[in-house]
Amino acid sequence: MKEIMLTILGVIVFILIVIAILFHKSISQFKKILKQAAEAREARRIAEEDEYFKRTSTKHYRGAEEDENPKFHKDYFKSSAPEEPKQKPQQEATARRTMQTDSGVTIIDDRGGKQADRKIFDDSEGEYVEFEEV
Repeated sequence: MKEIMLTILGVIVFILIVIAILFHKSISQFKKILKQAAEAREARRIAEEDEYFKRTSTKHYRGAEEDENPKFHKDYFKSSAPEEPKQKPQQEATARRTMQTDSGVTIIDDRGGKQADRKIFDDSEGEYVEFEEV
């Protein structure tokens, strides 16, 4: 009877050892699967960020080749303020005027006639005193 009890105890211990080994293997496999899933999620997140970056960084370019500078759409730098009609610059005759101060500093004025004679303050900004250079 003692031999049968020892045999049964040996079988039970063997079964418990096998169960522990199988449990350890299954936990290891489960951890490996979780790690692979986390790596796959991270790779997918990085791929999505790369795709988003590529999509947004080339959003305003047109006809950009690797060997040429990118071209922006014409409204890329447009502000929300209403656009004022552009006037063509008029060629004015520029008269170079120079003036020397008492301390020896020379002031050179290259502005055109209309620009040099215009008022620098609006009438709404208070009293304006006409000034003429002598």
